[in-house]
Amino acid sequence: RAATPEPPVVNLLHRSRTQLRAALEVAAACGLNRSDVLFARAQAVLLDWDNKMGGIRADLKQAISDWENISVVDMEAGVLRDIELRLSGCIGRAKILGLEEADVREAEFYRRRVHNTIEDLKGQIRVYCRVRPLSEKEIADGDEPAVRIVDDMSLEVPAGLFCFDGVFAPGRQDEIFDDCRNLVQCTLDGNNVTIFAYGQTGAGKTYTMYGVPGQEGIAGRAIDDLFSLAHGMQGRYSVRVTGSMLELYNNTLIDLLGPVRRFQESLKLRYDQAGAVQIESLSEWEAQDAGELKALLEEGLSQRTVAANAMNIESSRSHLIFTMRVTCRNRLTNETVSGKLLLCDLGGSERLKKSESSGHQRKEAIEINKSLTALGDVIEAVAKKQKQVPYRNHKLTQIMQDSLGGTAKTLMFVNCSPARSSLGETAMSLMYAARAKRITNLGTPSSTLPSAASSPTSPT
Repeated sequence: RAATPEPPVVNLLHRSRTQLRAALEVAAACGLNRSDVLFARAQAVLLDWDNKMGGIRADLKQAISDWENISVVDMEAGVLRDIELRLSGCIGRAKILGLEEADVREAEFYRRRVHNTIEDLKGQIRVYCRVRPLSEKEIADGDEPAVRIVDDMSLEVPAGLFCFDGVFAPGRQDEIFDDCRNLVQCTLDGNNVTIFAYGQTGAGKTYTMYGVPGQEGIAGRAIDDLFSLAHGMQGRYSVRVTGSMLELYNNTLIDLLGPVRRFQESLKLRYDQAGAVQIESLSEWEAQDAGELKALLEEGLSQRTVAANAMNIESSRSHLIFTMRVTCRNRLTNETVSGKLLLCDLGGSERLKKSESSGHQRKEAIEINKSLTALGDVIEAVAKKQKQVPYRNHKLTQIMQDSLGGTAKTLMFVNCSPARSSLGETAMSLMYAARAKRITNLGTPSSTLPSAASSPTSPT
């Protein structure tokens, strides 16, 4: 897990062009005939380079001008995506030809702004619903579906019609990740991103987030995408990626990549001068490639499973947070941008009556519901742009203080069971998610809620 030395910065084309110019100057000073074939070919090569770079500069200038002059009326995702693609194409060509660093930096600055605007147009908080198939047990018990998929953005249960940014029933793992993919680029651009999986126990949260062998979930695919994008930057940037994993159980933080100690009182939350969340004594490991980061993820998941067996704690009665931190440093200017991606597998949202919990398990259920209520309150305050956001009401929201609100991006997957026997829990999950989506649009609801549930909170 030790970091390997960074490779030296070598731009062969830029160096070759510089050497060729110097050689021509020496040749001319020595009296070489300019009509010489080699001299003429060298001049032609340099002229071709200059023309190509002039073309790139013109294309960059036009793309930047289109962005700066775009009106609010015309600011739609398709138009912005075209500008982003043009900027990305110019940056790629500029890197190959060795365009000056100042020109490339300016283009990357505008590409980041355009990409960020595209994501903001989708909503600072985006909510998707995923309905799993009936399980074998539910089929054997004679259960039947009670959720009707209306279209790819809405579904209906007896409690009402619900509309989200997307509905999957259940959808393939790669289709689910397609709606998260651009948020990986946001992380590399220096933004904080949070992706939640929410729903009752057994609804498919962990499958959505982590998948199974041969069917990777959001986490594995995000790791692959992250390192693929980082590889494309390696000529001009050094990219440092670290991973950490926390379990939040009964309002206690547990380090799943540290020493094997179930409860670690040394894990304390604090905030640095920039307002970034820091967790003291949390184990954080650097990964050189996707394989190493996936190994960290698997190690953390296995620690959680082992600990759960030892303590008789159901995995769904705790929150699992896997954090990928990314720092990109420009090799020439030493400028850095940092972002992080939080993947949060939230604890089961079922009500006490449904879970039939008692004693210690009742305490677990109460703590889960308290944390989900606190999360809902924070999301509402952020969406309404309230001056006071109640982050401090629970450790779950304290951990996410720098990843919810501001320029941070948030995506929630509400996972549901289609079974009639789970209809009450499914309706409560949909109401919770619809609340988040409804308040995101600041009074322009995209979710139709039953009148009796106009202000739902987390299940109790």
